[in-house]
Amino acid sequence: MPDLLSRMLRDARAARSVHAFWQLAADALSSWGGGMRVTISYVGRTEQGTAEQGASTGGLPLTLRREDEGRRVSAVFDSLPPDRTRADAESALEVAARLALLVGQRARLERDQQLGSFVVELSRWLLAAPERDLMLRYTLQSVMKLYDAEGAFAALREPGRDAVRIVTALGSAVEMKDMLLPLQGSTTGRVVRHGEAVATDNIREEPDVYLAANPTGSARAAMIAPLHSSGGTLGAIAIVRYRREGAVKDPPTFSLADLHFFTAVAAHVAGGLELAHVVETTREAADRAAAMVAASPLPLALVDHAGRVHQINEAARIVFGLEHTTNAAGRFLDGLGLDVGEGGLAGTLARRPGGEPWRGMVAVTRPGGDRRSCDCTITSLEGLGSADLLVALHDRTEELRVQRELIAREKLATVGELAGGVAHEVNNPLTAIRMEAELLQRAKKDAETDAAADTIVREVDRASRIVRSLLRLARRADTTPVPVQLNDVLADVAEIRRRILKSENVDLTIETDHTAPAVLGLGQELLQVVLNLVANAEHAVRGRERAAIAVATQARPGWVRLTVDDSGPGIAPDVRHRIFDPFFTTKNPDEGSGLGLAICQRTVSEVGGKIWLEDSRLGGARFVVDLPAAPDWAAGRP
Repeated sequence: MPDLLSRMLRDARAARSVHAFWQLAADALSSWGGGMRVTISYVGRTEQGTAEQGASTGGLPLTLRREDEGRRVSAVFDSLPPDRTRADAESALEVAARLALLVGQRARLERDQQLGSFVVELSRWLLAAPERDLMLRYTLQSVMKLYDAEGAFAALREPGRDAVRIVTALGSAVEMKDMLLPLQGSTTGRVVRHGEAVATDNIREEPDVYLAANPTGSARAAMIAPLHSSGGTLGAIAIVRYRREGAVKDPPTFSLADLHFFTAVAAHVAGGLELAHVVETTREAADRAAAMVAASPLPLALVDHAGRVHQINEAARIVFGLEHTTNAAGRFLDGLGLDVGEGGLAGTLARRPGGEPWRGMVAVTRPGGDRRSCDCTITSLEGLGSADLLVALHDRTEELRVQRELIAREKLATVGELAGGVAHEVNNPLTAIRMEAELLQRAKKDAETDAAADTIVREVDRASRIVRSLLRLARRADTTPVPVQLNDVLADVAEIRRRILKSENVDLTIETDHTAPAVLGLGQELLQVVLNLVANAEHAVRGRERAAIAVATQARPGWVRLTVDDSGPGIAPDVRHRIFDPFFTTKNPDEGSGLGLAICQRTVSEVGGKIWLEDSRLGGARFVVDLPAAPDWAAGRP
């Protein structure tokens, strides 16, 4: 007897459940009785079952029963050996019953501890608001492990349909993934409809079983709990025990305590689904807002009050000349090239907290020296719960270039009109002077008078040519391109500028190719191109010991080339890439606006031509202009 008690004590320490202990106790009692068959049936508050060990001896069976506080145990001994008494068997059964009670209490404590740890861990997941499917998978895997279930699934209502869809399925239930279960024709649908949990010993025997959900027919004990939310029942979660292949008995059933706990888990999961939905909706709204900001044509930057950049959009990346938007993070706006002028960036940002938005004109200098002019608005985001500032820019560089170009054109038009008026006024007295000179020639008395008359006629004719050139310069610009002979344009420029250049000791050389065809363009604008290039050359050679400017035309197949060379110092290599940028100039502020070459490039490109810079044979700069010949253009040249 002492050996039997010692063995049952060891078995009680080793058993992880009441059923496992009764299996060990039946084996111990069978061995104590010499290998006789021992059958034990037990009914507890949460568990019940049968354990059997040993072989039948064909003797007279002994049946013992014991009941204590609602717990019942019966044992059938198949013929006790002569050296074993009924009293010994009763004592052994009583010890086993008490040990079973202790094993059950210990198992419940361990399970409660596991369940408590699981609830704490689940709460952490829910607070972290993970992605929906990941949360459901984690929860179902944990519950399956706690209850030794072989399968689990989660079903959520399908929008617009009278059904629920299996969104997560694990273990033996994986065959149910993505399956639709009807609300009116499935046990899961009943739980969702009524909002009441269900525990069943055999789900296939339920009146509304959906057999297609378990084609193998091995599903047995199951618990299904609804997912209640503030807006109604979202769906249900379930764990299922399956009958193993070749098993004689069905798997154990779930207890009422199991169902209560599983229902509590379902409540946590429903809360997590609501939170995940809110987070997902918020994230989608944030993603949409971020997409709108990123796609905005308005350059935007989010900065702190020290000017340190948190984020910029694509338009701001272009304005600042960065390779990627992430290149701005952590840097200061002024370090990116933004200049707010007097007071500096720090002083400007310091005045923004809680105040009205700051507005002003700023400059942005890109890598390489390109300078952009921008309207700037700095707004505090305190009203939106953020301590940051939003810097919005509006790049007005091109707009300002066009405005200044228009002003320059208006000035040129005004000067042209004035020149035209003067030319008309001068032309009349010139005509009278020439007539008088011709009369003087006819009535000549001596050689000296004759020479004076010839000089007067020659100079009057030269003045008339200058007047005609001024009139062509003052003529209102054509609106439609027409054939223009570039050689005639050069003759007009030479007539206008030659004496001025000669007075400044500048040698102007004009070489024209008489085989060059006409080009298609606006005559006045082409005249402006040549005048601008000659004026730049004049500025470059002014005051130099050997000052020379050479202008030439050359016929090329389908093109006419214009070149303007000077003997000046040339253009430094580090600024050559910027010479056609609007407002860029190497002259003093009172000598040039930086628009001349930009206008030349635009005018030439509008008629399909090209302009570029080379080194001159005279030692300075050489500007080359290629213009398409008029016949090629008329034939459809792009």
